[in-house]
Amino acid sequence: MISGREVLNFQKRKELYDFINENPGLYIREISRKKNIPITTLLYHLIYLNKIGIIKEKIDGKFKRIFISNKLGQEDKEILSFLRNKNSCKILIYLLFSLSCSQIEISKDLEMPPSTVSYYLKKMINNDIIEEVPVKNGLVHPFSYNDKAIQRKTITSEKFYRRKTQEVINSIYKLLLANKHSLFYEDIIDSFIFINKYIQKEIDAEKQKGNINRGIIRNINDQIDSVVDLFQVFFNPPFCS
Repeated sequence: MISGREVLNFQKRKELYDFINENPGLYIREISRKKNIPITTLLYHLIYLNKIGIIKEKIDGKFKRIFISNKLGQEDKEILSFLRNKNSCKILIYLLFSLSCSQIEISKDLEMPPSTVSYYLKKMINNDIIEEVPVKNGLVHPFSYNDKAIQRKTITSEKFYRRKTQEVINSIYKLLLANKHSLFYEDIIDSFIFINKYIQKEIDAEKQKGNINRGIIRNINDQIDSVVDLFQVFFNPPFCS
């Protein structure tokens, strides 16, 4: 039986593997266009690599997204698939920097048709990335005891949404940093990375002083919260145009 290493000794397949590894979650036609490989030739290699377990295909609507096997978990694949789509990427970045928001607010701030927003919000709910927010007596209740309840006007027909868990926030954060070179809205992600680097520099300085345990940033979750807080100071909604 031919090993994965032997398969990748073939230059064309090695180049294709490296490209998918650096750009996970692209559609087959996107790979064909970016690598300038005819679809028939690309499909021949992809079918073979999939057969021996080097890559995995993920159905996304009518098309397939391509990933390297065992590199990303299922949740990360779902999130990255949303980040690879221009409209859902826009919505997901907006939700990352909002404790909660309504479909009406998203549609207005992002200048996106309500039907489009509704379609992607439902898909994100079905994939456990976001959830509807409980609203009681005009208060939007948080999912974490660290978060503050948000006062909202009571509108019976309006639904509010938020990122579902801290793990989802962590995944969005890491996937944005790892794949920003091949995602939409690179300028916004660059700003996000700039703020992240600033905070990391402060963390390293505190570590050298031996003050890290007395600081407010204790782990990755605190760092993400600080990045989001700083981003909201510099960039008020809407974050995308």
